[in-house]
Amino acid sequence: MTLLLALCVSQLSTGFLLMTRVPRCSETEGASATLSPNLVSIIIPARNEEQNLPRLLSSITRLPEIAEIIVVDDSSTDRTAEIARQYQAQVLHPGDPPEDVTGKVWACACGAEAATTPLLMFLDADTFFQPGGLSAMLHTYSRQPDNTAMSVLPFVVTERPYEELSLFFNLLMAFGAGGFGVFQSPRLFGQSLLLSREFYYRIGGHTAVGRSVLENVHMARHVEAAKGKSICLGGKNDLHMRMFPDGSEQLCDGWTKAFAEGAASTDLRILAVTILWLSALASIVVLLFLGPEQERWMVAILYLLAATQVLFFARKIGSFRVVTCLFYPLPLMFFFILFTRSAVRRVLGQHTNWRGRSV
Repeated sequence: MTLLLALCVSQLSTGFLLMTRVPRCSETEGASATLSPNLVSIIIPARNEEQNLPRLLSSITRLPEIAEIIVVDDSSTDRTAEIARQYQAQVLHPGDPPEDVTGKVWACACGAEAATTPLLMFLDADTFFQPGGLSAMLHTYSRQPDNTAMSVLPFVVTERPYEELSLFFNLLMAFGAGGFGVFQSPRLFGQSLLLSREFYYRIGGHTAVGRSVLENVHMARHVEAAKGKSICLGGKNDLHMRMFPDGSEQLCDGWTKAFAEGAASTDLRILAVTILWLSALASIVVLLFLGPEQERWMVAILYLLAATQVLFFARKIGSFRVVTCLFYPLPLMFFFILFTRSAVRRVLGQHTNWRGRSV
């Protein structure tokens, strides 16, 4: 039993290889550069986003650097286009995507083609800026080399209890793509991307990633192939998001559609350490209920340490509650169930319905 507990402790400690510090735009060092006016086009792919768009568009500060806001209406059946126009955004209707690209990829590509500025900023419609966040992103990017693709992981806002179940999905997304730990291999995030127009087309743009649901991972590979630099930052106090406001079914479908593919695309070192860490979390719970009764007090202490570590990680990427981390076995079990569902669907070639489209 003592050996087993020591093994759990060592596996639990591997979590700190996955995340140590999540740097933010508002924390980056260096003097702020004076930016040119009409420097950036903000491109928002949107399919049935009438609920999310008002929050995002109202949060975009009309800085002199922002030349245009382009909402690409991806064949929406709701009031997406109407709402975008109410906020003085330019609206594009590119029509259905070709067979070889996804709807989001096609929308991003069409938005980039219509943009007129040296810099392109792509944002998901469920993101929204905090005061000063947009300026912080632009000034952070201005200090990077020209061949840089910068991505910010939006800080997750949870409002309803079911949204707390996303805890481990969000953590593993940060582990796998952010390069926030010992393994410095940032893969970009799908929710935001900022890069120069010239570099965007040098790496092939969005159409180069084809039908992949995880366009960010493939985009990062193109950046690497072009000898460019991918930078990932945390969005706390700068860029936030509420991912699944429409209910638990939306949450389940959202994570199912791509998470197994994301695991398959993760750096093998990160994947191996992640498996060790998750195994430790699960093993501690099993020992707490099934281990020798006279030694359960040691397991209880280890359980509290594990919950504290989960809380430490969770608060870096989202507003997850203390009680969620204290009872982490519930979102962990949900993660295992939904990940299995995603993996089985991927093996069987089954698709998930997402916003009225099979992906």
